[in-house]
Amino acid sequence: MKHFVIGILILFSAACSLVEDYTTVRDAPNPEMARGINAFDVANYQAALNFLTGPAERGDTDAQYLIGLIYLHGLAGEKNSYMAQKWFTLAAQEGQKAAQEQLAFLYRDAATPLYNPVNAYQWFSVIIGDNPQYRDKLQNLEWILRSHGLLSTAQVSMPHPKKKLYNGLELNYNSLFPLR
Repeated sequence: MKHFVIGILILFSAACSLVEDYTTVRDAPNPEMARGINAFDVANYQAALNFLTGPAERGDTDAQYLIGLIYLHGLAGEKNSYMAQKWFTLAAQEGQKAAQEQLAFLYRDAATPLYNPVNAYQWFSVIIGDNPQYRDKLQNLEWILRSHGLLSTAQVSMPHPKKKLYNGLELNYNSLFPLR
C-alpha cells in the first residue's frame, strides 16, 4: 500500500509539472502576449483571446495570427470566418508566414462564405517560395482563373505583403490545426 501511495504521488507531481499555468509569464518583452500564448498552449482559448487582443490591436502579428486561429476554428465559442479573415489579413500583410498560409487555404475553400479563387491564387503565390509542396494547388487555381478569364486580374491586383524578417512563434500552430 505504501508503494502504491508513493507511486500515485509521483504520478501526480509529474502531471502537475507538465501542466503550465497560463498566468505564468514567459521570457517575452510583452507579458500580456506571453500570458496569451501560455493560455493558448493549455487550450484555455477564451483567456488567450482576452490576453492577445491588446497586443493584436497594437500590431503584434503573432497575436493577430493566434486570434485568427481562435475565430477560424471556433476555439472560444462559435466559428467566425470573417473575424479570422480580419486578423489573418492584418498579420499576413506584415509578413507573418503562418497567417499567409491560413489565408491561402481560407480563400481556396469553396465551403466558406469567403471563397475567392483570385485571393487564394494571390496568397498561394506569396507562400509558394517557402512551401513548394503547394505548387499543385497554385496550378489548379491558375487553371480555374484562366478558364474564367480572371488570371490577369489575380496576377496584378494584390499589393505584396511586407518582406520582413519573421522569427515567429516557437511552435507552428498550423500543424495543430490542419489546413483545409
